[in-house]
Amino acid sequence: MRHPVFARCYARLAPAVDERAGIGAHRADPLTGLSGRVVEVGAGSGLNFGRYPAAVREAVKPEPLLRRAARDAAARAAVPVRVVPGGAEDLPLDSGGVDAAVVSLMPRCASPTEP
Repeated sequence: MRHPVFARCYARLAPAVDERAGIGAHRADPLTGLSGRVVEVGAGSGLNFGRYPAAVREAVKPEPLLRRAARDAAARAAVPVRVVPGGAEDLPLDSGGVDAAVVSLMPRCASPTEP
């Protein structure tokens, strides 16, 4: 899944929107109290990584440009985060499952079977 124009705009604008519009405060709330193995689907540029409790280990991001930005954010995160390519319909995770999944601020995209 490639959306390079959206990805470039999102990577540049999202941090400012998080700070100025107060979106960042809403990002932290769903992450509070998570434990065990956690996956974030559609991690964007990794803006949530700095808010993760120590349990988060993997993030799935299909768009290549944002995935690179997410990997950069993962390298700066206080907890170890592994960013892998993939989408919600086919999570590329190791066996064993997850204890929680985080999905935030993701647009709804039509599936190939929807009109």
